[in-house]
Amino acid sequence: MTHEAILPETLPLDDVFFQTPGKLSRVFPYTLLAAGRRVCTPAEMPIAHRFNHHTLVLTLSGKGLLQVNGVSSLLHEGTIAWLDSSMLYSHRCEPRHSHWSYLWLGFVGYGLDTLFDSLDVIGNPIFDTANTRDPKALFEGILQEVETGSFLADNRCFALLAQLISFLVSERAESSELSASVQRLQRVMELVRADLTRPWAIEDLATAANLSQAQLFRRFRQRMGTTPLDWLRHERVNAAKPLLVVTDEQISRIAARCGYPDPFHFARDFKKLVGVTPSEFRRQGRSARP
Repeated sequence: MTHEAILPETLPLDDVFFQTPGKLSRVFPYTLLAAGRRVCTPAEMPIAHRFNHHTLVLTLSGKGLLQVNGVSSLLHEGTIAWLDSSMLYSHRCEPRHSHWSYLWLGFVGYGLDTLFDSLDVIGNPIFDTANTRDPKALFEGILQEVETGSFLADNRCFALLAQLISFLVSERAESSELSASVQRLQRVMELVRADLTRPWAIEDLATAANLSQAQLFRRFRQRMGTTPLDWLRHERVNAAKPLLVVTDEQISRIAARCGYPDPFHFARDFKKLVGVTPSEFRRQGRSARP
């Protein structure tokens, strides 16, 4: 004879706390707007509120069902779902389970849309964090700050939120597909930095990454926020800066060492990126040295 465990009656819960951004919030890249904890049952209707902010949902127990653009995902203990709530979505307790308990955060910030796209959150909105307790502690810390409403809540919420986002980026970067993409770009950057004098062309960079030129361009945009050749120009100019200040080498020779056989081309790029000519940068740098 078998005996099934009988769960106690699950009582619905819906605590919501709003954070009114203060003056200090303007200097932080991320701003928390609201946070809460919820326990729902299969009898409750799906939630599909549309807001113009990002939302993180940490499942504590039970199971939830998330739909984004018609694609369903199961949320279980230890998973975090990242939603852009301006999109078409809904979530609810999975109908075959007694309850779904979760914590949630609503926030806005600089660069979040780019990060959302770079991590392919639309294609895979679920982050599995079951092997670590860090995310739960960060969620609870943020909730505590919002509930108490201290004068420094903006500052503390930003610090905790930044740690949480960094954790999610690291978790997704460890997946095989993204890791391979990052490693390919890293290999290209290491090759270029080791030989800046080489006349690198986009074809060479694509070959080094084992990608098509279109793939390389797209992935550089996603990871670095710029094009491969623009990144190369910045690398060459940055390599020239210390040589201008700490050596007496001719500017034309420094230009050649950094991949510019034409010193006029070097001077043009340098002024465009730095704002002053190489000779002026050398003078300013030397006058600032003790």
